[in-house]
Amino acid sequence: MTTAVAGGEVRVRAFPLTAIGEVAFALVGVATVFGLRRVFVGGDWFGPLLLHVLAAHGTVALLRRRRVPALPALLLAAAVGVVVISWLHAGETTTFGLPTFDTIDALRSSMSDAFGQFSDVKAPTEPLDGFLVACAAAVWASAIAGDWAAFRADATVEAVLPAAALFGVAAVLGGDVDRIVVTGVWIAAVLAFVLVRRAERLGRVATWVGDHRARGPRTLVALGIGLALLATVVAAVVGPRLPGAEAEAVVSLTDLGDDDPGTRFTISPLIDIQARLVNQPDLELFTVRSDVRSYWRLTSLDKFDGARWTSNGSYGRADGGLDEGVPVASERITFDQEVRVSALAQIWLPAAYEPRAIQAAQDVRYDEVSGTLIVDTDIPSADGMAYAVRSALPQHDPAALATASTEIPEDVAELYLGLPEGFSPEVQSLATSVTAGSTSTYDAALRLQQFFRDNFTYELDVALEHSIGDMETFLFQVRAGYCEQFAGTYAAMARSIGIPSRVAVGFTPGVPDAEDPTLYHVRGEHAHAWPELYLGEYGWVAFEPTPGRGAPFAEQYTGVPEQQAQSGGGPNSATTTSTVPATPDPSPATSTPDQRIPNLPDELGADPGTGDAEPRPNPWPGRIAVAAGAVLAVAVLYVVAVLAVGAVRRWARRRRAGTPEAQVALAWEESLDAARRAGVGVRASATQSQAADEIAQRLPVVEAPIRELAATVEATAFAPVPPEPEAGAQALALADRVTHDTRSTMSAKERFRTRFDPRRLRPRG
Repeated sequence: MTTAVAGGEVRVRAFPLTAIGEVAFALVGVATVFGLRRVFVGGDWFGPLLLHVLAAHGTVALLRRRRVPALPALLLAAAVGVVVISWLHAGETTTFGLPTFDTIDALRSSMSDAFGQFSDVKAPTEPLDGFLVACAAAVWASAIAGDWAAFRADATVEAVLPAAALFGVAAVLGGDVDRIVVTGVWIAAVLAFVLVRRAERLGRVATWVGDHRARGPRTLVALGIGLALLATVVAAVVGPRLPGAEAEAVVSLTDLGDDDPGTRFTISPLIDIQARLVNQPDLELFTVRSDVRSYWRLTSLDKFDGARWTSNGSYGRADGGLDEGVPVASERITFDQEVRVSALAQIWLPAAYEPRAIQAAQDVRYDEVSGTLIVDTDIPSADGMAYAVRSALPQHDPAALATASTEIPEDVAELYLGLPEGFSPEVQSLATSVTAGSTSTYDAALRLQQFFRDNFTYELDVALEHSIGDMETFLFQVRAGYCEQFAGTYAAMARSIGIPSRVAVGFTPGVPDAEDPTLYHVRGEHAHAWPELYLGEYGWVAFEPTPGRGAPFAEQYTGVPEQQAQSGGGPNSATTTSTVPATPDPSPATSTPDQRIPNLPDELGADPGTGDAEPRPNPWPGRIAVAAGAVLAVAVLYVVAVLAVGAVRRWARRRRAGTPEAQVALAWEESLDAARRAGVGVRASATQSQAADEIAQRLPVVEAPIRELAATVEATAFAPVPPEPEAGAQALALADRVTHDTRSTMSAKERFRTRFDPRRLRPRG
């Protein structure tokens, strides 16, 4: 504390340890949220959760400082938490920021979806909305419970238990990401909070030398925080280097047994392409029965670290209808495929993009972000599996693609624009040069595609992989390679000029059966990779930079006819070209139900990209009306509540005043309250006569009744005999006059403010 002298009076101003403790407790919440980096990867999750921490701790601190009792404070804080969660996680369903029934449905649906995948995903995972809502609720609960324990019940250790529980869950479920840093930050924050609370308690109860209470707690805080930071740093640096630090845990909390979905480690399908093309050209990998030819896609790779393209999807169980990834504005051909896998030796399940439904005897999993189907975690590979898939193949119109929006959502930018630090400036400069003068993102994509098809040759016998150095060699020296180089280099160059991209891996259509032209035999020679670019409302659009390859039903926008490797031709075989109309026949989208696989969901039979649905009416007039009605209803209820509470309290107090003496005392108290509301205070040491003089001087309109009432109070207090029964009624009547006359001196605004002050709802002591 410090001292200040004013007029000879010494006033003590305490060292603000309570405020510092509040900040320290909020930092524990921040550190707890920071620990979730072991659980979430990609997406914007830290910012919203940080806002929840600040809002939650600020709310509970404000309510406590306003001396709101514990139970009302809990209810108010919970209500604020619901509103803030609604704003941040379902804002489009709120009306003027107020939660609606649609908000409740949206939050419940997102949490249901997330927890439905809880047992199917492995951390670190994408921050699904439901997971973030659950974490936000935990943050608010932790702040409310912890603040009550720390600052109302003075229980410091108990205050950090809710945060410790959330941090512990993240530690158990989280991946091996920055464990030491995350743990060190959290421990340092907790120790700092405990030290501040300890110092505050000592400052209240201990007697320091010379009563220097500020110096003692301040010294304790500074020394303690310094020691805590030193201990944390030493533990972080020395601990991992101690003998046995890298040994397996005696009891592993993250080894959950056979039912744990785990992380699937497998060879990248991009790396696997060359081996299939060179060593397995004639080996049949799977067959597809379909009325429509397509590229049979395995997966897409979204991360380029400078050495290789990889992916890290979150796969939920798939059965029946599949969630759509990115909405596509183009019309689509919807068709069914029957797939039988014989020698793929991988976990992926081939299907035309984008799969919309699946039916299989075994459990399968699906990641809608990448549009990838894989086998269940207890199945080593897809070999031997048979399944049915319904896909919706986009049919892009080039004129429409040329007008695609250039706006890139945050989640798309974060996942699909990343390049390693120090990415080749020469490659980026080449991409800029090739696409110079482009009139649209689509035009830039076509120019980049044509650059490869016009200036490079398809060649398997090259010693190139995916690194930046190999990319430079491919572009500036050999100018030859196979699909692996074309797709990966194209995608990296697109990212370097700001176009989101990824590398898709799969197979070209394969060879039709001699007796059944709808049955395709897919061999190793058909392994392929191609880039996909994000073009606004048209979603992920496939391009074909590899010479000698062309996707079915894509010539209308790529300008490349359908092409694939000639069956049985070996590593350097020529390609065959199928004649495909520029505008594909959409008849498969309107085929009769008996031509489809019977157990797939019927509701997916229609083309998801077409339809003449009536435009939805503008919802805002109705929302505004609902919001206005809600605000009006709340205002009316508040006015009624204040008037009712005031009337009931006045009646109850006068009813309890059963004797003339009590009625006179109550009349005097009501008169003083009326004067205070009019801005006239009375000294606590003043007698009734002196108080009446002060009030009459400031409020002449009440001079007569206040002086008469003061005389009655003094007579009642000092008279040798009790007052007459009618004296109490007369005193209350005088109090009513004082109340009425003081109100007449106030403006309408002042009368409204004093009459409906929220403090009038608080219980009176």
